Amino acid sequence: MLTGIRVLDLSRLLPGPYATMLLGDMGAEVIKVEEPGLGDYMRQFTPLVEGTGVFFLAVNRNKKSVTLNLKTERGREILRAMIKKADVLLESFRPGVMDRLGLGYDTVREINPGLVYCSLSGYGQDGPDRDRAGHDVNYLAASGVLGITGVRDGQPVMPGVQVADLTGGMFAVIGILSALWQRQSNGRGTYLDVAMADGLYSMMSMHLAALMNAGVPAARGNMMLSGALACYSIYQTKDGGYVALGALENKFWKNFCQTLDRSDMLPGHLAMAVDGDQVYEELKNIFLSRTTAQWREFADRTDCCLSVVNDAAEVVQSAYARERGLITDVPLTSGKTMSQVRNPIVFPGAERKAPLSPPELGQHNSEIYGSLAGLSDAELDELRRDGVI
Repeated sequence: MLTGIRVLDLSRLLPGPYATMLLGDMGAEVIKVEEPGLGDYMRQFTPLVEGTGVFFLAVNRNKKSVTLNLKTERGREILRAMIKKADVLLESFRPGVMDRLGLGYDTVREINPGLVYCSLSGYGQDGPDRDRAGHDVNYLAASGVLGITGVRDGQPVMPGVQVADLTGGMFAVIGILSALWQRQSNGRGTYLDVAMADGLYSMMSMHLAALMNAGVPAARGNMMLSGALACYSIYQTKDGGYVALGALENKFWKNFCQTLDRSDMLPGHLAMAVDGDQVYEELKNIFLSRTTAQWREFADRTDCCLSVVNDAAEVVQSAYARERGLITDVPLTSGKTMSQVRNPIVFPGAERKAPLSPPELGQHNSEIYGSLAGLSDAELDELRRDGVI
């Protein structure tokens, strides 16, 4: 889909690398520009596979790696040469860093007017928090997402995945693809200011609209889709497992009750999930009366929006993952393979190419610097001695 598009990726950790992996999965040539010696420090995060952090490997397939010291003038000159031949640049430094390096958008667009330049940051390029450090949990807190996540009267609960990081990467991809489409008509690149906190504000759209326009504040564990209703809640099973009931529509509640031979509960469809409520207490007892496996079988034969809460092992071994082909083998530079989750977008009929291995640090220095910067092997040796690459 994106064959012929060249992306320079100056990001690290999760948000930017996740975004550029998605672009690489769709055919773009992604060149990961890393600090000499250290590289993306997610390479060192445990657990390790073949000596490299598995988290790094999981979001850096379909990329090439070069090392470049942007604190040196020679390093910045080399990056400018690469920018001339790039379609996209994605960076995730704090606001102002690229400008101080002489690599900000207003500067580099002079050498490549068609460049799509994406700055992915925590709080955006302007505003009172532009210079504030942060991680996923901070953006969740600042946006209100953390405040409404958890059970009624309990403390906020941290999600099990990095919501801000991952949605930030997705919004970056949406912006980049939109800008590339626009470039086809006007020939011009553009600058994208993508903030992870902004993305979470967008995720909060319904709750913030309810507050601003109807005066109804979001309340942790006490909203229709987050714990207020007995028909849309999480229940423990006989053997200590959990199931999620989502019988929000009347037809699903009816199917659930009738399969249980409990038509007497039909009038209690929208009962509140509060201790002491008759329907809620009855549901807790009903779910405690069967094992998780029994409820899985019940869910398979009853159209009622009931799902077993799977652990990670059950997820990767599930028929769903197997039949959807969600787990794929990705080659490693050692010659072995590792299992990863494929790109979630399916293009029926499209040719599936074998993925590129997550790169070793600086693995493609000779290839990329030779083709994009015109550097010889002798020049590369000198640059290594000088700490530029």
